[in-house]
Parts: sequence; C-alpha cells; structure tokens
Amino acid sequence: MQIKKLVTIASMFVAFAVTPVFAGTGTPENSSVNTEDVIPYILPDEMEHSELEALFNVTGSQIIEKAKDYIGRPYRRGCMGPYAFDCSGFTSFVYQSLNIRLGRSSRDQWREGLAINDRDDVHVGDLVFFGSSARISHVGIVAEVEGNGDFKFIHASCSNGITISDINENYYDNRYQGARRILNN
Repeated sequence: MQIKKLVTIASMFVAFAVTPVFAGTGTPENSSVNTEDVIPYILPDEMEHSELEALFNVTGSQIIEKAKDYIGRPYRRGCMGPYAFDCSGFTSFVYQSLNIRLGRSSRDQWREGLAINDRDDVHVGDLVFFGSSARISHVGIVAEVEGNGDFKFIHASCSNGITISDINENYYDNRYQGARRILNN
C-alpha cells in the first residue's frame, strides 16, 4: 500500500485527543503509554470514511470474535488467509475483515498505533510482539486479559496453526517485546 497523504485532522485527533483515552488515566504524565511513540495514522487518499470510522468504533472483543472463527486453520509462511495464515497475515486479515488496514509484516505492524510499555496495560484486541531485542519476528492479538500482566493471545503458530496461547508459556514469555494499541476501544 502506497501512502500518499497525511490527513491532518485525523492525525491530530489520534496524536493529541486520543492519547489520554489510551492511557486510561486522562493525563499522559501518569500513563505507561509512551506518548512519544505515538505515530499519527497516515491515511492514503483512497481511505474511505468507513475505514477511519472503524478505527474508533471497532472493539477488541469484535476483533477476537472474528479471529476465533479461524482457530485450527494451518500456518503457512506467506499466506494471508482465509484457508492458511502466517502470523502477520493472520493479524492483518482479521483487522481488515473489520475494515482496518495493518502493515503486512510483523515489523511493519510493530510501528503502528500506540506503544504499550507495561504488560499490565494490554487490552483485548491489542497486538503483541515477540522476537529478540534486535528483531521482531512474531505477532498475535490479545484475546483475554487475566490481570497482573498475564494475558492470552490468538496467533498463527508454526506448529499449531491458529491457536490461543498464554504469555506465561516460557517460549513466549522469554521472547515478548511489547504491545501496540490500534483501536480506541
């Protein structure tokens, strides 16, 4: 997708008005959301009103409800569904099904939305990322928040296909890099 234009009103709204809502405290100073990592949404010329509206009206629960429809589908590198997926193909497919565009790779998606710096602040529908400190290599979607930084996420696993995993599994806990919030809800 070629990005052609920055829509000033939308980016100002996302960068300034929405930041306290994401933070949950009403003030950026008291938040674990890094407001310096706010990347305004860049909207292509062809973005329709419905796409912009989806960013603010789709809920995390709706994302997860849609994602669960694909549990059990196989992992296949480079696939974007609906019969097989790789990790970023799955997350972009699910979000796109609700009219929200994401970048194609996990590294592209790592640069979207708002950075969530504390695992205690993840919400259902947030993207969660895994890899080494030098490279993001996997992405999933928070499916359930259990408190104290614990959560379950749905993703395209190489060995199990579309499945729900727990952040406390050693493999994922040791590779967790952070989360990004795409939705306002």
